[in-house]
Amino acid sequence: MCGMERLSGPPPGPGLEPALPEGKIDAAVLAGLLPDGGARPDVLVGAAIGEDAAVVAGAPRLVMTGDPITLAGDAIGRYAVAVNCNDLVAMGAEPRYLTTTVLLPPGTTRGALEELFAELAAAANSAGVAWVGGHTEITGAVTRPVVAAAAVGMLEGEPWSSTRVRPGDAIVLTKWVALEGTTLLARERRDAAALLGDRHAAAARWLDAPGISVVAEGRVLRAFEVHAAHDPTEGGVAAGLHELASCSGVAIEVDAAAVPIREATRRLCRTLRIDALGLLASGALLFSAAPEEAERAAAALREAGIPAAVIGAAHGGSGVTLRTASGSRPLPAYPVDEIYRVGSEVP
Repeated sequence: MCGMERLSGPPPGPGLEPALPEGKIDAAVLAGLLPDGGARPDVLVGAAIGEDAAVVAGAPRLVMTGDPITLAGDAIGRYAVAVNCNDLVAMGAEPRYLTTTVLLPPGTTRGALEELFAELAAAANSAGVAWVGGHTEITGAVTRPVVAAAAVGMLEGEPWSSTRVRPGDAIVLTKWVALEGTTLLARERRDAAALLGDRHAAAARWLDAPGISVVAEGRVLRAFEVHAAHDPTEGGVAAGLHELASCSGVAIEVDAAAVPIREATRRLCRTLRIDALGLLASGALLFSAAPEEAERAAAALREAGIPAAVIGAAHGGSGVTLRTASGSRPLPAYPVDEIYRVGSEVP
């Protein structure tokens, strides 16, 4: 969550307040509402724009986060475990424990509930976390399943806070742009096969491999001196880069040619007229480190079978620019994810 400004919604009628837009609450609005947990001396990283999780003092330190899954029509259990564990990894922690609040619409069958719980259990086991409890109910308050999870991890050493990017750092991205958004569109849209074509149908299976978890990245990177990390989600890699730059008070320049993007994603985004850099990005991890350390870390990730590329660098100043063959331009921030522009085909 750290300094992205946007306030939108339909214009108000006489005496009416404008409605908030769909998606994550605007950072400028949310910043004024967050609790001041950092006022306690044991809260090392509290609720703040741009931070993936909170960190509490101890030996080891506790890292805590919570995230709901509302967009995924299927595989919701895998999404719930992955996005919460990813937040912990982005702070440098090892995920340990998970709780869930499961809200199901009237008409849900026992078989559907058993399938969801089996999926949650398998995902937690794969991530190496203990699913230790929560709450489950059928309620007319939802029209499709919602899983809100909370996760706790353990941290040895300093957190990879979004405030710690240093001028001169290299910026690394693992896997590729819009992994989650491409997978979601490929799985949920009825016209996905036509949009992707036979050659790119495998994009619908990216949820299975490589998956949208970055737990494996965390296991590799804890051996390196990472300064800052961020789990880009809504608003895509672009929003993640802007949050890192804003939180750390640096400028980030990104080399467009170095940004990894799959052809399936290019095709889908080109057809739907959306920007892949602003599309749901869970499954990738952004991190910064001194240039030589970043290169070593990226090489270790690739050796472990995880794609990783240096995509840019931080320097003095502010904002994020994209360097292309035709020149440099400001990179849009996408406070509202591009997924919301594709129409009603996605439930």
